[in-house]
Amino acid sequence: MLNELHKLATTLKENQIKPQVWHNEYGLLPGRACYRIWLCNDGTVNKIELMSKDLVAVCRKYGNNLRAFPAFNIAPLYRITSDEDKAFHDALAKGNEKVDIDRLRSMCNNDKRSMGNNDNWNQNLVKKVDGCLNKKIPAMPEDSAIFSLMSITERMDGITLRNALETCVWTCLQSDVKTYLPILFHKGNADKQPIDDADKQPINDAGSLSIMFDLVDWEQFGDPIVSENTTKQINNWLQVGFGNSETTEVSAFDAFGTAYNDIGKPMPSVRLAPRFEVVLRSMFHEQHCQYRYRKADDSSFPIAQPNRSAAKTALEWITRSENEGKTWRKIDNDAMLFVYPDKLPQIPPKFAGLFGGNIGNKQTDITKEHRFEAVAQDFIITLNAIEPKNRPESIQIFALQQILPALSHRAKVVFTRNLTVNGLVDAAGEWQKGCRNLPDIYLIEPSIPFPLGVSRIANKVWRQDGARADGKSAAKLMQYYNGMELLLDAPIPSQLLRIVRGITVNWLGFVLFVGNNIGILRKKNPLKDTHKTEIANLFSLLGLILYKCAVIREDYMQDTAYLIGQILKVSDALHALYCEIKRDGDIPPQLVGNAVFVTASETPAKALALLSTRMAPYIAWAKQYRAQKDEKNGKSGLAGWYLRQYEMLMTQLHPKLTEDIRFKELEKAQLFIGYLAELPKSGNKQSPEQEDIQDEQ
Repeated sequence: MLNELHKLATTLKENQIKPQVWHNEYGLLPGRACYRIWLCNDGTVNKIELMSKDLVAVCRKYGNNLRAFPAFNIAPLYRITSDEDKAFHDALAKGNEKVDIDRLRSMCNNDKRSMGNNDNWNQNLVKKVDGCLNKKIPAMPEDSAIFSLMSITERMDGITLRNALETCVWTCLQSDVKTYLPILFHKGNADKQPIDDADKQPINDAGSLSIMFDLVDWEQFGDPIVSENTTKQINNWLQVGFGNSETTEVSAFDAFGTAYNDIGKPMPSVRLAPRFEVVLRSMFHEQHCQYRYRKADDSSFPIAQPNRSAAKTALEWITRSENEGKTWRKIDNDAMLFVYPDKLPQIPPKFAGLFGGNIGNKQTDITKEHRFEAVAQDFIITLNAIEPKNRPESIQIFALQQILPALSHRAKVVFTRNLTVNGLVDAAGEWQKGCRNLPDIYLIEPSIPFPLGVSRIANKVWRQDGARADGKSAAKLMQYYNGMELLLDAPIPSQLLRIVRGITVNWLGFVLFVGNNIGILRKKNPLKDTHKTEIANLFSLLGLILYKCAVIREDYMQDTAYLIGQILKVSDALHALYCEIKRDGDIPPQLVGNAVFVTASETPAKALALLSTRMAPYIAWAKQYRAQKDEKNGKSGLAGWYLRQYEMLMTQLHPKLTEDIRFKELEKAQLFIGYLAELPKSGNKQSPEQEDIQDEQ
């Protein structure tokens, strides 16, 4: 990741972009709810309010997890463990119970432990709070709001703060239960035992709250402490005060050739999204593999402080909210994609948006402007509108994946590429050609998936009733970055064969479900939009893989596997027509072509032999029926058309079929496509089958 971020930092510098640089010890607040504590000059708590998410995102704290200011973590005041107390707590939070102060006070003092009450603040927490209250931010002017706040908190201690919070909570609880109840109580686990007799605090069961101090009397300073302006001002004072300077004595050079001195501090971390915070590089000395080269921790890959700051700042810049879809996009809760060009125009194309868009559950959910072809067209138009001197020439792409557990803040680069802009444009064009490497699919509107959505398609597993069969553990046929490899890299035949093999296994049940429903489509059992979307996505992926393997539509539509798929389809149609005319529409659960599909995918000759036996009575009926003039149903012409399809398909197939033929992976994909593709028609006219079904619908 450091190599990619170093390149990004260089790109920003070359484009004269100066991102906001934050002091190393001035970090973000935790990505959860945070309470603003308004303090009076005498240290009493005037008011408590819940900060908005936007405000939490722009505020910072000085220090670390053990000691920080003006924001730090505390615990709720009391801990409840009984089911009765928890039930009342939940009902109160939902508004199903009225505030009963007497009962709430009893909940604070009904613990049967030797301590005699449910006090949730142990000695260690009080010591920590003492340290945070006395934490000094250096280089702050004496006439500043933050200096005034430090003067107030240095006269306080943990017990004083706790008492002030409790007084405010009891005063305001009646008017705002949702805000103050989480400060009052933590719902604990009754099974967790105290550490020892001297300290009744249960292990890891105290809960946590984030608080940040502010001044009631802030107007004289211009802005409250809890504000973006004050946050930036504190950072500027820190930078000027003692910045990020190292000793002037140079002992070595870092991995990028910059003068380096070991400062003995870990690499900085960056919060990319809620619950997605990563350390730029984490090489813990307990990982013994490092000692093979007699280096551990930062010494294994030395990075000078300026390069650390540049990498951190570059990653913070590229993930700004206004850059979403342009230079980054979220892939999943624990993965992100970054795309940036060597030149950054004022209105950059949506580089990241080209790799992934919104995937709806129905085809109708995906508006035309959000489909891949529309996004690609918009990308090219925006790119061509850039002046030649400002037009990017190369693009750096990398995907970052968190390493479980997520709380470790460790991540790794799982995909990285550098290519030209023209190369990306050409790849997008080839992607669309590949996804359109298909005949017309019956009743299905074509769809081109985004590269990041390909893995979601391939990994689905289906039952024959059209329901998912993924099980507790999702299939991992493809990773999300394999879709980007499919877009950008030269095809690797073995990898493509592995993917198509897995797809034909995972999707067999669904193809049978859809094919059977299409076969009996006579005013009942219509396909849902979700089914159409799934098939459109699947077949676009199969068409793309065939295209990457140099198997194009004009060729494979004449090959054995595709033709057998068509024969199975016309068999279903003729069987359904027979049942409609002769059995008053009583169609069996499975049609004859559908019933031999699995056999056809393994032993095609055996399947056709079996099919010919089963279809003999229906074909004989069709030959008689087409000669009649059925004024009641008017389907004799349709029966004749099906027979002509049989004759045409078998004429094409006969010289290609041998008794020992077996289908390989790509041929099974062609069988899938042939089974659901429209039957041949002359010119631009619809087939009699289409006209007949549209009339009935």
